[in-house]
Amino acid sequence: MINKKLIPENVLEKIQSTYEHFPEHDKSLENQTQFDSGLKEFLTAYGEDMILEPGETLFLEGDAANGLYWIDDGILVILQGDLKEPRVLTFRRPEHVVGEIALLENIQRTASVAAIIETHLKYLSKEKFEGLLALIPGFGIELLRLLSTRLREIKPAEYSAGLYDHLTGALSRQAFDFRFLEEIERAQRYDYSFSLVFLDLDHFKEVNDTHGHARGDEVLIEFCKRVMNGIRTTDILFRYGGDEFVLILQGIDEMRGPTLVQQLLDDMSATPIPGEPPVTIGFSAGISYFPTDGETPKALLKAADQRVYRAKSDGRGKIASK
Repeated sequence: MINKKLIPENVLEKIQSTYEHFPEHDKSLENQTQFDSGLKEFLTAYGEDMILEPGETLFLEGDAANGLYWIDDGILVILQGDLKEPRVLTFRRPEHVVGEIALLENIQRTASVAAIIETHLKYLSKEKFEGLLALIPGFGIELLRLLSTRLREIKPAEYSAGLYDHLTGALSRQAFDFRFLEEIERAQRYDYSFSLVFLDLDHFKEVNDTHGHARGDEVLIEFCKRVMNGIRTTDILFRYGGDEFVLILQGIDEMRGPTLVQQLLDDMSATPIPGEPPVTIGFSAGISYFPTDGETPKALLKAADQRVYRAKSDGRGKIASK
């Protein structure tokens, strides 16, 4: 269960020094939720106790995801690369969870984790974790919120090559291709709905043609910032290509989807994007719904694509949701 490999002593000393100078607000996550407290209670009752000595690794980058861990006492460091010269991504302290990203996404560990002081943990196996999600209504959505928070903590370039669009910070088309299918499988498994939203910026070609591609890039960056500020942490934004973006709104059905997207559109259009010259940007949107419009990528993509085309044909700055 635990990889007993040790970080070299000189590396451990450097990491310990790094932690001492690490910004206080980056050392811990705030706003613990019902998920965090509920997981703590479950782990207290059913988790296995573990202890790591300073420098001892919990798991290594590339390992299979076989469980998650809750820190009772101590400090863990999240690393990438060769353990002789690793990159420090962040730290985890008591009340934090580690290992949930790879477990939920069913992928190999994306980073190594090690103790920098003696650390006491609670371990939950993959099997028990899946049973927990099946037993407690809404727990899957809460975990997705936590997952999204974790992903946003990590600098895109350090997390995974190709996962992020490096201009805007949105997830990439490559990421969408596999995340979308996983989202469908997860929604089927845990019985929740979601909305797929195609966003197509209105008149963006005119910005490039009139003001240049550098100004166009600034508009794309600010557009993504505003979208990400307006969505929940469970929602996911992808850059699909050029001036086209996709949103996955987890747990949102056809009753709530149009309202949320309309709010994004209203906020986007209300304030010009600063710069020379200021630019007011809007978008046309098409929304499809799982499972109402289908339970396959093809069906959901087709419905959303047809609707965004209709929104553009109707004069742009519109949302087509049926």
